[in-house]
Amino acid sequence: MPIARSTRTVDDERVRVTTLTFADGDETGDHRHEYDYLVVPVTGGTFTVIQHDGSTRELAQQAGVPYLGRAGTEHNVINASGRAATFVEIELKR
Repeated sequence: MPIARSTRTVDDERVRVTTLTFADGDETGDHRHEYDYLVVPVTGGTFTVIQHDGSTRELAQQAGVPYLGRAGTEHNVINASGRAATFVEIELKR
């Protein structure tokens, strides 16, 4: 599958801010989160999350409603919205 476009706008000693833009069906690829993080959905959408152990879950994002993720999370996130989707990920280094 195609990989979502990733644009890093801040990366300093305290935070890393990345905007992820997905066409329908795009994915992040398998990755592990190094830090706790906030996700701020810009468009909202539905995503399939494949955990490191192979289990899957559906994630519904609502535009403007942030949620917290934890360091150590390992997964692949796939846009299943049927349209483009964007969210901002804010990693908390300290």
